[in-house]
Amino acid sequence: MVNHTNNNYSINQKKRTNDVKLTDSYILLNPKSEDLKLNLSLSHLKNFQQKPYLLIIQSIIENCTRITIYPLDKKSIIKIILNGSDISDEIISDLSQLLQNYEIIHTSGLLIKGRDLFYECYLNQELDSPKTKDLKTSLDKIRNIFKEVRIEQIELKQTKS
Repeated sequence: MVNHTNNNYSINQKKRTNDVKLTDSYILLNPKSEDLKLNLSLSHLKNFQQKPYLLIIQSIIENCTRITIYPLDKKSIIKIILNGSDISDEIISDLSQLLQNYEIIHTSGLLIKGRDLFYECYLNQELDSPKTKDLKTSLDKIRNIFKEVRIEQIELKQTKS
């Protein structure tokens, strides 16, 4: 039940049956520095204490940054980067089918700007693994369709003491 009073909306707490929380938020004073230290709770992440590493993905656009954190067993994974122009739905479908054979951790989804398509995908594979070699062979077959096809190794970042 929603109550409407003086342009304010509130949810009637008596009818609430499920305590689902999709996001967490707070406001900080802007430190006017390029580096921002955040104090984030990870207690809601399943099995995070059993995993020795955290993959931190920072999605960057002009007016905001989104941070996604995944607990990991490995200190090294790979990132696939693709971009091209006028990519057909059939090619996108084939690419999706190909990547389903690998353990996808995170995908940026498809970003289309005009005629250009951008895509990034993080896979729970190490750069020198046999499965990654198979992936490289498959990606080589579509290399002529995209302007850029790149595999990057994402490694444990050494923090300053």
